[in-house]
Amino acid sequence: MGKKRVTSFDVAKRAGVSRSVVSAVLNDTPGIGVGAETREAVLEAIRELNYHVDAGARSMKTGRSMTLAAFGDTRHPLFTRLLEGMQRECELSGYHILLCSPRHKGNANGRTELLELYHRRKIDGIVTLDHTSYHDEEWASRIGNAGIPYVSVEGYAEVPGVFSVLADYSGSVETALNYLLREGTPQQPGPVYAEVYHEHSADNWAERNRRDAYTGWCSAHGMEPIVIRLEEHHGDWTACLQRLADSGPQHVPLLVNWSSAIPDLYRAAHKLGLRIGEDVRIMAADNTIQGHRLSLPSLSCVEIPYVSMGEEAVRCLLTQMNGRNEAVQADKIWLPAVLRAGESA
Repeated sequence: MGKKRVTSFDVAKRAGVSRSVVSAVLNDTPGIGVGAETREAVLEAIRELNYHVDAGARSMKTGRSMTLAAFGDTRHPLFTRLLEGMQRECELSGYHILLCSPRHKGNANGRTELLELYHRRKIDGIVTLDHTSYHDEEWASRIGNAGIPYVSVEGYAEVPGVFSVLADYSGSVETALNYLLREGTPQQPGPVYAEVYHEHSADNWAERNRRDAYTGWCSAHGMEPIVIRLEEHHGDWTACLQRLADSGPQHVPLLVNWSSAIPDLYRAAHKLGLRIGEDVRIMAADNTIQGHRLSLPSLSCVEIPYVSMGEEAVRCLLTQMNGRNEAVQADKIWLPAVLRAGESA
């Protein structure tokens, strides 16, 4: 016969208190004052009896599962970093993460399952990692009508009323340009901006913000903006670098919007005999591929803070769940990029 499960009644009996006091100690129940000596007696009884909270019973009592859903493509390196931030914040609040991915199912079907999990009280809130153009009105409506605590990371930037955690792409470009032309570096005519694109990114808000920030920075510094657009993985970087090398003196400052273009760019520079960091000074306005660690010379870049975005997304969910909503916090939370100085600029 199995050993009898220890209950909160046993803890209360050992500590010489009521079960409501044990509950107050375990849950930090507001409005019930527990003295330090009494609290220590309860904690000592918990240790002696090796008592563990019954998660199912707590869920029935509180109406919470103590689990948050994280929805995103598990193949995407940025999703892993987002999860790192979510995990950090969840640990502080006693929450667990349920990982959900649309990889083997349609995106819409995957999100529908999230709604079902919420209604079955398996999760208390949802965080999704979305592409910067994402703004599905039907999904937002279903979430809103159901009253589900929800945060989109990178999505709904231009849609009011939906909670989003977003990167300050304008600020990231300004940070990159200020570093690229910092005091003590060779001062050449304005930095060139290379905008890599694919069919889904041609005109989203993030790329518009980056482009506008570049042209605005050049205008403020009396420099002529030069924008070169290249298709991702198909752009001719050799011709681009040759054009820059032929247009004037060396030390050409070049800002690239995506670090995913850096391997192709480095290969083109090697082919032309251009030294990265000397003949051409390169900086990236994001760090998706962890270029500051994986490239030689090491890449100078500004990094979108996905770990911090994961932390902030959980905080935003908890605020919604605790009844402190739009009246207290804005529905758009903007986080600055982080400078990663390397050898390329």
